[in-house]
Amino acid sequence: MSLRRMTLTRWSPLRLLPAAVLALLAFPPGLRAQVTEVPQTIEPGHVLMWMDAISFGLQPEAAAPNEYKALALGTTIISTGVTDTFDFEAGAQLFLRDTFTSAGSDHTDSGIGDLQLRVKWTFWSDPSTGQAAAVIPYILVPTNSSAVGNDYTQGGIIIPWSFQTGAGLKAGAMVELDELRNEANTRYDTRWYGSAYARWELAHTVSAYGEATASATTEGSSTYTGTLGAGATLSISSNFEWDFEMSRVLGPGRNQWTQVLRFRWRLL
Repeated sequence: MSLRRMTLTRWSPLRLLPAAVLALLAFPPGLRAQVTEVPQTIEPGHVLMWMDAISFGLQPEAAAPNEYKALALGTTIISTGVTDTFDFEAGAQLFLRDTFTSAGSDHTDSGIGDLQLRVKWTFWSDPSTGQAAAVIPYILVPTNSSAVGNDYTQGGIIIPWSFQTGAGLKAGAMVELDELRNEANTRYDTRWYGSAYARWELAHTVSAYGEATASATTEGSSTYTGTLGAGATLSISSNFEWDFEMSRVLGPGRNQWTQVLRFRWRLL
C-alpha cells in the first residue's frame, strides 16, 4: 500500500481512504495514477518521484454539527531502480493536519508523518499479453510528530497486477495484507485491502480512469470500508504528469468525499 493510505493519523477521516494502496500506463514504467500499485519497477540508474501535492478529506457526522477534516501536503515516494526487476522505494508525509469540530469548537493536530521503506520485485511479466505482477513488502518507521502518529512500527505486503490492451485501455488490481496498530494503541490488528481500476487514453496527453477499493480489519465488526472514485490525468511530457481524483467513501454511517491532486516526475 502506498504511504498516503497508511500513515494519516489514528483518527483522521483520510485513514478511511486506503489512500497505501493500483496501473500500467502509456508512460514509462512507474508513472501512474490512482492508488493501486504498479507491478513495474524503475529502470536501473533512474529515479522517479510521485507526490500527492494536496489531499483533502471531509467527513460530517450524523450527530451534526460534528465534523472531521484532514489535510495532507507533500506525501511523497521516491523510487530508484536496482535491477530490471527490482527497485527500492522510500517515502514520507511532509505535513498532516486533522481538525475535529464539535459544537462550534475546533481541535487541530498537525505535524510530519511516518517514513516508509519498501522494495518491489516484479516476479512475472508476459509481454505477449501485456500482463505483469510484483510483490512489495514494506515497513513504516515511526518518525511522525506525536500529534499525528502512534509511535509504533507497522508493515505489510502488497501484490499488484496489471495488463494493457491495444485499444488504449489499461487495467489492474492489487491485494494487500497489513499489520497496523489499533486506535487505542493496545495491540496490532490485521487489515485486508483490495483495489481495482480501469484507465482509458482519451487523447495523446489526456486519460480518464475509474477505481474502487475495499478493506476490512480484525479491529471490530464495523470496520469495513470502501471507496468509489474517478479522475483524469494530463501528461505534460513523457516524464511529468498531473492527476486529479475525487472519491466517495462507502461504509456504515460514513459520508465523506476526498479530493487529491497528484503529480509524477521522472527525475533521471
